[in-house]
Amino acid sequence: MSPLLLFPDFAIIALGYLLRRFWMAPAAWVTIEKLVYFVLFPCLLFFSVVSSNFDLNTVGAFALGGPAVIFTAFVLGWLGLLVSNMGRVDFASGLQTAYRFNSYIGLALASRLGGQSAVANIAILLALGVPLCNVLAVGTMSKGGRLSAFVDILKNPLIIGTCLGIAAKLMGVQVPEPVMLTLERLAQAAVSLGLLAVGAGLVFSGLKGNWPVSVWWLFVKLLVSPLVAVLYAHFTGLGQEQTMVLLVFSAIPSASSAYILAARMGGNAPLVACLISMSTVGAAITLPLVFALAQRFPL
Repeated sequence: MSPLLLFPDFAIIALGYLLRRFWMAPAAWVTIEKLVYFVLFPCLLFFSVVSSNFDLNTVGAFALGGPAVIFTAFVLGWLGLLVSNMGRVDFASGLQTAYRFNSYIGLALASRLGGQSAVANIAILLALGVPLCNVLAVGTMSKGGRLSAFVDILKNPLIIGTCLGIAAKLMGVQVPEPVMLTLERLAQAAVSLGLLAVGAGLVFSGLKGNWPVSVWWLFVKLLVSPLVAVLYAHFTGLGQEQTMVLLVFSAIPSASSAYILAARMGGNAPLVACLISMSTVGAAITLPLVFALAQRFPL
């Protein structure tokens, strides 16, 4: 993959950072984030799944690839205990950045690399990955019953949009053309605004002496996880597009949802915010490297 192929997406992320820092107030970005999260991206996911031509009966091994990558990163992330003296909740909040993924960047890259079909495929991984990440995070950070956090999983707009699209496809529902055209217009706005919101959320302070474990988590997220994805694709015999989508899913940076959950559950939110930002910047370097190595040394 040429770095130039990723330039537009990361340039938009950088623009979002500059707009928040020098022009647009933080309150404006809260509204933009809500618009993207609750309206635009669910429309993108529904539209992509319904209008794609992939066969839902053949996605079994591919669909399990996402959870396999997430759970492997989760387990490896715990090795950070060897170089950390953080408390359990603080450690678990930072650990999220080793296995969570940024859906906005994943969808943008899938769209750029494989078009509508790739977006539909990555939507399957998102639908399975989002609840798994939340279960792992809540389970490790919880000090007691946190039913509301699990209820939020069921209300996640990205999951709802994907599941509605899958249901419509399975039942053979013919969505009226004017509705599909409307969804397509909204989907086109989703990617750019989503990437701007990612940039606006970048923060580069908060490590406070936690460098060793932070470097380990970033290493697991940006380099080890893609290796796991390539090995999984090889041993399960995934096709070219599914391998590419799984590799995108595994190599994208951490998600802002890790910060939100850390703040809600009493974790080290500043550390998490910094790690998310560092993984986003780091991914601009590691993504082209990962794809170049995958193409040069096919397993």
